[in-house]
Amino acid sequence: MNLKMIGLIIGYILAIIFLFELYEHQLGAISFFILTVVFFTAAYRQKSKKKKKE
Repeated sequence: MNLKMIGLIIGYILAIIFLFELYEHQLGAISFFILTVVFFTAAYRQKSKKKKKE
C-alpha cells in the first residue's frame, strides 16, 4: 500500500465517523446532502473520463 491509499482509507473512516455523529444528533439531512455532493462529483469525474477517452 502506498501513502495515497492509506490517506484515502483514513479519510473515508473519518468521513464515516463524522456523518454518523451528524446522524446521531438528528442532523441526518446534512449527512445525506454531503453524500449527494460526493456522489455527484464522482459521477461527474466518471463522465469526464469517458468523454476524454472518445
